[in-house]
Amino acid sequence: MKLYSKLSALGAVAVMTTAFASADSIQIGSYGTGQSNQGNSNTSVVYGASGGTVNISPGTVWNGELTGVSSWVSYGQTGPTTPEGSQPGGHYAPNGVYTFSTSFDLTGAATAFSLSVLADDTVEVLLDGNTADPLFTYAAGGNSTCQNNEPNCTVVDTITNLTDPSVLALLGSGEHSLTFLVKQTNSIDMGLDFAGNITEDPSAPTPEPNTLLLLGTGLMGSAGALFRRMRSAA
Repeated sequence: MKLYSKLSALGAVAVMTTAFASADSIQIGSYGTGQSNQGNSNTSVVYGASGGTVNISPGTVWNGELTGVSSWVSYGQTGPTTPEGSQPGGHYAPNGVYTFSTSFDLTGAATAFSLSVLADDTVEVLLDGNTADPLFTYAAGGNSTCQNNEPNCTVVDTITNLTDPSVLALLGSGEHSLTFLVKQTNSIDMGLDFAGNITEDPSAPTPEPNTLLLLGTGLMGSAGALFRRMRSAA
């Protein structure tokens, strides 16, 4: 009888553990193709349609990598520590807009989020390609020295569910993408760094009460059958 009680209790614990699962938080951050994801749940950053990216050094001109969970990235060695002749094509990144992207999955709707961005020279950030309501818009200014308005490469720009509560409604369960349109305006260094956290609704992956009841009943039934077989073999 003791074995049956223990197995029944185990089934109850398994059900209760599922029923009262805690909120899940995922970490996202920038990292180059084939590089360590540093614990992030998003894919590596892609350049253009499918081009690879590399981690680049911020040197002393740019702000250091965000909170140790991201890397400055670009389509090649375009950072402030890379001489002009060693950059892609042997010259600094020409002026224009450079598109980078990544994706991540949510198992439940978001209940909280934060996203921090650094970019040289400036950046517009789109969630799921939504151009009508960017998460970040291009900063005004001359961008003559590493972008002189946020978001930039010396001052971190951050949005959260408190500053932008409407974004939560867009972060439902399923796959999402972030697109970073980095604008190069001074024909020297160019790069991107971002990091964030998203807390998912803990009720999303939790089975319905009827499912939990069936699961618990099945576990206890299996325990009873095992107990009866053991008594018959004795």
